[in-house]
Amino acid sequence: MTITILSFHFGNSDRGVETWAKNLATKLPQPYVVKMVTGWQIYNPLQWWGSQIVVPTDGRLSVLWCRLLTWLQGIPLVVFGHSGQGADDKWNLWCGPDVFVAFSSPQSIWANKFKLPRTKVTVIPHAVDTQFFAPDNKIKKTVDVLCVAANSPDKRVDLVAQAASGLSLRVVGTGQVDQVPYLQMPKVYNQARVFCFVPKPHEAFGLVYLEAMACNLPVVAPADPVRTEITGGAGLLVANPQDQQMLSSAIAAALGKNWGNKPREQALKFAWTKTIVAYERLFRSLKTGLV
Repeated sequence: MTITILSFHFGNSDRGVETWAKNLATKLPQPYVVKMVTGWQIYNPLQWWGSQIVVPTDGRLSVLWCRLLTWLQGIPLVVFGHSGQGADDKWNLWCGPDVFVAFSSPQSIWANKFKLPRTKVTVIPHAVDTQFFAPDNKIKKTVDVLCVAANSPDKRVDLVAQAASGLSLRVVGTGQVDQVPYLQMPKVYNQARVFCFVPKPHEAFGLVYLEAMACNLPVVAPADPVRTEITGGAGLLVANPQDQQMLSSAIAAALGKNWGNKPREQALKFAWTKTIVAYERLFRSLKTGLV
Protein backbone atom coordinates (compact mmCIF):
# COMPACT_ATOMS: atom_id res chain seq x y z
CA MET A 1 0.00 0.00 0.00
CA THR A 2 1.42 3.38 -1.03
CA ILE A 3 0.73 6.35 1.23
CA THR A 4 1.71 9.74 -0.16
CA ILE A 5 2.53 12.47 2.36
CA LEU A 6 2.60 16.03 1.01
CA SER A 7 4.86 18.31 3.03
CA PHE A 8 6.10 21.56 1.51
CA HIS A 9 9.05 22.03 3.92
CA PHE A 10 10.04 18.37 4.38
CA GLY A 11 13.82 18.02 4.23
CA ASN A 12 14.38 21.70 4.96
CA SER A 13 12.98 21.91 8.48
CA ASP A 14 12.92 19.90 11.70
CA ARG A 15 9.65 21.30 13.03
CA GLY A 16 7.04 19.02 14.55
CA VAL A 17 5.24 18.33 11.27
CA GLU A 18 8.39 17.39 9.37
CA THR A 19 9.71 15.27 12.26
CA TRP A 20 6.37 13.46 12.45
CA ALA A 21 6.38 12.79 8.69
CA LYS A 22 9.94 11.47 8.75
CA ASN A 23 9.19 9.11 11.63
CA LEU A 24 6.02 7.82 10.02
CA ALA A 25 7.81 7.25 6.72
CA THR A 26 10.62 5.28 8.35
CA LYS A 27 8.68 3.33 10.97
CA LEU A 28 5.72 1.99 9.01
CA PRO A 29 6.58 -1.63 8.15
CA GLN A 30 5.95 -3.48 4.91
CA PRO A 31 3.65 -3.72 3.01
CA TYR A 32 3.26 0.05 3.56
CA VAL A 33 5.33 2.30 1.32
CA VAL A 34 5.45 5.99 2.22
CA LYS A 35 6.19 8.46 -0.56
CA MET A 36 7.17 12.01 0.38
CA VAL A 37 6.28 14.88 -1.96
CA THR A 38 7.82 18.27 -1.17
CA GLY A 39 7.93 21.85 -2.38
CA TRP A 40 5.53 23.01 -5.07
CA GLN A 41 5.19 19.42 -6.26
CA ILE A 42 2.55 18.95 -3.57
CA TYR A 43 0.12 20.59 -6.00
CA ASN A 44 0.98 18.16 -8.81
CA PRO A 45 -1.57 15.29 -8.79
CA LEU A 46 0.76 13.15 -10.88
CA GLN A 47 2.95 12.90 -7.78
CA TRP A 48 0.34 10.82 -5.97
CA TRP A 49 -0.91 8.85 -8.97
CA GLY A 50 -1.31 5.22 -7.96
CA SER A 51 -1.37 5.99 -4.23
CA GLN A 52 -3.95 4.33 -2.00
CA ILE A 53 -4.00 7.17 0.57
CA VAL A 54 -3.05 10.87 0.36
CA VAL A 55 -2.01 12.87 3.44
CA PRO A 56 -1.55 16.65 3.00
CA THR A 57 0.19 18.31 5.96
CA ASP A 58 0.30 21.98 4.98
CA GLY A 59 -3.38 22.80 5.35
CA ARG A 60 -5.47 25.49 3.69
CA LEU A 61 -5.46 25.49 -0.12
CA SER A 62 -3.41 22.29 -0.37
CA VAL A 63 -6.11 20.38 1.53
CA LEU A 64 -8.89 21.78 -0.66
CA TRP A 65 -6.93 20.98 -3.82
CA CYS A 66 -6.21 17.45 -2.63
CA ARG A 67 -9.84 16.93 -1.58
CA LEU A 68 -11.13 17.80 -5.04
CA LEU A 69 -8.63 15.64 -6.90
CA THR A 70 -8.68 12.64 -4.56
CA TRP A 71 -12.48 12.69 -4.70
CA LEU A 72 -12.32 12.51 -8.51
CA GLN A 73 -9.77 9.67 -8.32
CA GLY A 74 -11.55 7.81 -5.52
CA ILE A 75 -8.52 8.00 -3.18
CA PRO A 76 -9.05 8.39 0.58
CA LEU A 77 -7.83 11.69 2.04
CA VAL A 78 -6.49 11.76 5.62
CA VAL A 79 -5.76 15.01 7.47
CA PHE A 80 -3.88 15.14 10.76
CA GLY A 81 -4.64 17.91 13.22
CA HIS A 82 -1.23 19.57 13.25
CA SER A 83 -2.70 23.08 13.34
CA GLY A 84 -4.59 22.66 16.59
CA GLN A 85 -7.95 24.02 17.67
CA GLY A 86 -8.24 27.05 15.43
CA ALA A 87 -9.16 28.45 12.03
CA ASP A 88 -6.72 26.33 10.01
CA ASP A 89 -8.02 22.99 11.21
CA LYS A 90 -11.61 24.22 10.98
CA TRP A 91 -10.91 24.84 7.30
CA ASN A 92 -9.32 21.40 6.97
CA LEU A 93 -12.42 19.81 8.51
CA TRP A 94 -14.76 21.80 6.25
CA CYS A 95 -12.86 20.38 3.25
CA GLY A 96 -14.35 17.01 4.19
CA PRO A 97 -11.43 14.57 4.48
CA ASP A 98 -12.35 10.91 4.84
CA VAL A 99 -10.55 10.83 8.19
CA PHE A 100 -9.37 13.59 10.50
CA VAL A 101 -6.79 12.35 13.00
CA ALA A 102 -6.73 14.23 16.29
CA PHE A 103 -3.64 13.98 18.47
CA SER A 104 -5.58 14.09 21.75
CA SER A 105 -9.04 13.43 23.18
CA PRO A 106 -9.77 17.17 23.70
CA GLN A 107 -8.85 17.87 20.08
CA SER A 108 -11.15 15.05 18.98
CA ILE A 109 -14.09 16.55 20.89
CA TRP A 110 -13.39 19.92 19.28
CA ALA A 111 -13.09 18.43 15.78
CA ASN A 112 -16.42 16.65 16.02
CA LYS A 113 -18.10 20.04 16.39
CA PHE A 114 -16.87 21.27 13.00
CA LYS A 115 -16.52 18.21 10.79
CA LEU A 116 -18.78 17.37 7.89
CA PRO A 117 -20.99 14.27 8.24
CA ARG A 118 -18.79 12.23 5.88
CA THR A 119 -15.63 12.73 7.96
CA LYS A 120 -14.63 10.26 10.65
CA VAL A 121 -12.62 11.65 13.56
CA THR A 122 -10.19 9.33 15.32
CA VAL A 123 -7.48 9.83 17.93
CA ILE A 124 -3.86 8.79 17.45
CA PRO A 125 -1.48 10.67 19.77
CA HIS A 126 1.90 11.92 18.70
CA ALA A 127 4.72 9.50 19.35
CA VAL A 128 8.37 9.75 20.37
CA ASP A 129 11.38 7.61 19.54
CA THR A 130 12.26 6.49 23.07
CA GLN A 131 15.52 4.94 21.92
CA PHE A 132 16.76 8.14 20.29
CA PHE A 133 15.45 10.37 23.07
CA ALA A 134 16.62 8.72 26.27
CA PRO A 135 18.32 9.67 29.56
CA ASP A 136 22.10 9.90 29.49
CA ASN A 137 23.64 10.15 32.94
CA LYS A 138 27.06 10.80 31.41
CA ILE A 139 25.95 14.25 30.28
CA LYS A 140 26.43 16.98 32.86
CA LYS A 141 23.44 19.15 33.80
CA THR A 142 24.44 22.70 32.86
CA VAL A 143 21.05 24.37 32.27
CA ASP A 144 18.29 24.94 34.82
CA VAL A 145 15.46 25.51 32.36
CA LEU A 146 15.15 24.47 28.73
CA CYS A 147 12.53 25.71 26.28
CA VAL A 148 12.32 24.24 22.78
CA ALA A 149 10.08 26.33 20.56
CA ALA A 150 10.04 28.15 17.25
CA ASN A 151 10.43 31.92 17.27
CA SER A 152 6.71 32.63 17.01
CA PRO A 153 4.44 34.74 19.26
CA ASP A 154 2.03 31.84 19.86
CA LYS A 155 4.83 29.83 21.50
CA ARG A 156 5.10 32.52 24.23
CA VAL A 157 8.80 31.99 24.87
CA ASP A 158 8.90 35.45 26.46
CA LEU A 159 6.80 34.18 29.36
CA VAL A 160 9.34 31.45 30.07
CA ALA A 161 12.22 33.93 29.85
CA GLN A 162 10.55 36.26 32.36
CA ALA A 163 9.66 33.46 34.77
CA ALA A 164 13.14 31.94 34.60
CA SER A 165 14.87 35.20 35.48
CA GLY A 166 17.84 34.47 37.74
CA LEU A 167 18.14 30.89 36.46
CA SER A 168 20.18 29.54 33.59
CA LEU A 169 17.82 29.33 30.62
CA ARG A 170 18.39 27.92 27.15
CA VAL A 171 15.92 28.51 24.30
CA VAL A 172 16.35 26.34 21.22
CA GLY A 173 14.24 26.29 18.08
CA THR A 174 13.59 27.37 14.52
CA GLY A 175 14.18 31.09 14.16
CA GLN A 176 15.81 31.36 17.58
CA VAL A 177 19.39 32.56 18.06
CA ASP A 178 20.20 29.05 19.31
CA GLN A 179 19.34 26.53 16.58
CA VAL A 180 20.52 22.95 17.02
CA PRO A 181 20.52 20.10 14.46
CA TYR A 182 17.86 17.52 15.25
CA LEU A 183 20.43 14.76 15.80
CA GLN A 184 21.95 16.76 18.68
CA MET A 185 18.67 17.37 20.50
CA PRO A 186 18.92 14.41 22.93
CA LYS A 187 22.10 15.98 24.30
CA VAL A 188 20.36 19.35 24.64
CA TYR A 189 17.55 17.81 26.67
CA ASN A 190 19.94 15.85 28.86
CA GLN A 191 21.87 19.01 29.76
CA ALA A 192 18.76 20.54 31.36
CA ARG A 193 17.06 20.02 34.72
CA VAL A 194 13.53 21.16 33.82
CA PHE A 195 11.67 21.66 30.55
CA CYS A 196 9.22 24.57 30.25
CA PHE A 197 6.98 25.32 27.28
CA VAL A 198 3.76 27.36 27.67
CA PRO A 199 2.23 27.90 24.21
CA LYS A 200 -1.19 29.38 23.58
CA PRO A 201 -4.08 26.93 24.11
CA HIS A 202 -4.60 26.25 20.38
CA GLU A 203 -1.23 24.44 20.21
CA ALA A 204 -2.20 21.06 18.75
CA PHE A 205 0.01 18.89 20.94
CA GLY A 206 3.62 19.74 21.71
CA LEU A 207 5.87 16.92 20.54
CA VAL A 208 8.71 18.55 22.48
CA TYR A 209 7.03 17.53 25.74
CA LEU A 210 7.41 13.89 24.76
CA GLU A 211 11.04 14.40 23.74
CA ALA A 212 11.82 16.07 27.06
CA MET A 213 10.03 13.45 29.15
CA ALA A 214 11.71 10.65 27.19
CA CYS A 215 15.01 12.12 28.43
CA ASN A 216 13.48 12.01 31.93
CA LEU A 217 12.99 15.77 32.18
CA PRO A 218 10.05 16.99 34.28
CA VAL A 219 7.95 19.51 32.38
CA VAL A 220 6.18 22.74 33.27
CA ALA A 221 3.20 23.31 31.00
CA PRO A 222 -0.16 25.11 30.80
CA ALA A 223 -3.00 23.46 32.70
CA ASP A 224 -5.19 23.03 29.62
CA PRO A 225 -6.87 19.72 28.69
CA VAL A 226 -4.37 18.78 25.97
CA ARG A 227 -1.23 19.36 28.06
CA THR A 228 -2.87 17.62 31.04
CA GLU A 229 -3.42 14.54 28.90
CA ILE A 230 0.14 14.58 27.55
CA THR A 231 2.08 15.11 30.77
CA GLY A 232 0.11 12.75 32.98
CA GLY A 233 1.63 13.97 36.23
CA ALA A 234 5.22 13.99 34.95
CA GLY A 235 5.53 17.70 35.67
CA LEU A 236 3.65 20.71 36.96
CA LEU A 237 0.74 22.46 35.25
CA VAL A 238 0.15 26.20 35.50
CA ALA A 239 -3.38 27.58 35.43
CA ASN A 240 -2.27 30.99 34.13
CA PRO A 241 1.18 31.00 32.49
CA GLN A 242 0.85 34.74 31.95
CA ASP A 243 1.11 35.19 35.72
CA GLN A 244 4.88 35.48 36.09
CA GLN A 245 4.87 34.62 39.79
CA MET A 246 2.74 31.54 39.22
CA LEU A 247 4.99 30.29 36.42
CA SER A 248 8.17 31.10 38.36
CA SER A 249 6.88 29.18 41.37
CA ALA A 250 6.08 26.15 39.23
CA ILE A 251 9.56 26.14 37.70
CA ALA A 252 11.16 26.44 41.15
CA ALA A 253 8.98 23.62 42.49
CA ALA A 254 9.85 21.39 39.55
CA LEU A 255 13.56 22.05 40.10
CA GLY A 256 13.24 21.20 43.80
CA LYS A 257 11.31 17.94 43.43
CA ASN A 258 12.75 14.44 43.02
CA TRP A 259 10.86 13.09 40.02
CA GLY A 260 12.53 9.69 39.87
CA ASN A 261 11.75 8.06 36.51
CA LYS A 262 8.21 9.41 36.25
CA PRO A 263 8.82 11.59 33.16
CA ARG A 264 10.47 8.72 31.30
CA GLU A 265 7.65 6.35 32.26
CA GLN A 266 5.07 8.80 30.94
CA ALA A 267 6.92 9.19 27.64
CA LEU A 268 7.06 5.42 27.17
CA LYS A 269 3.26 5.45 26.86
CA PHE A 270 3.77 7.40 23.62
CA ALA A 271 6.54 5.25 22.15
CA TRP A 272 6.45 4.77 18.37
CA THR A 273 6.44 0.99 18.87
CA LYS A 274 2.95 1.37 20.37
CA THR A 275 1.59 4.18 18.22
CA ILE A 276 2.57 2.64 14.89
CA VAL A 277 0.02 -0.12 15.54
CA ALA A 278 -2.76 2.49 15.53
CA TYR A 279 -1.51 3.90 12.21
CA GLU A 280 -1.48 0.44 10.65
CA ARG A 281 -5.03 -0.15 11.87
CA LEU A 282 -6.18 3.17 10.36
CA PHE A 283 -4.54 2.62 6.96
CA ARG A 284 -5.76 -0.98 6.81
CA SER A 285 -9.33 0.14 7.47
CA LEU A 286 -9.11 2.70 4.66
CA LYS A 287 -7.84 0.06 2.28
CA THR A 288 -10.72 -2.28 3.07
CA GLY A 289 -13.27 0.52 3.01
CA LEU A 290 -14.35 -0.01 6.61
CA VAL A 291 -13.94 3.65 7.64
